[in-house]
Amino acid sequence: MAKSWRVLVDKSIKGHLEREVFESSKHKKAYKHSRDPSNAQLWCAIGNLSKQVFDVNLKLNYLESALRDVAVKKTSVKKVVSKKKVKRKRKK
Repeated sequence: MAKSWRVLVDKSIKGHLEREVFESSKHKKAYKHSRDPSNAQLWCAIGNLSKQVFDVNLKLNYLESALRDVAVKKTSVKKVVSKKKVKRKRKK
C-alpha cells in the first residue's frame, strides 16, 4: 500500500491538491479545536476555493464591463465618423 493516498492522485490535479492542503493548513489552529479536525480542514479548503471563485468572478465581471465600455465607445465613434462622411458628401 502507498505511503499516502496523495501519492496516487493524478498528476493533472496533484499541484492543485497540494496547494489546497497548504492553504487549508494555514487555519490549523482553528480546525484543531473542532470535534472533527479532518472535516473542519475540508471546510477550510472549501472556504478557500469559494473565495478564489468569488475573486475570479469579480475580476471577470470587471473585465467584461470594461470590454463592453470599449465596444460602446468604438461603435459611437464609428457612428460619428460615418455621419461626418455623409455630411461631406452632401456638400459636394
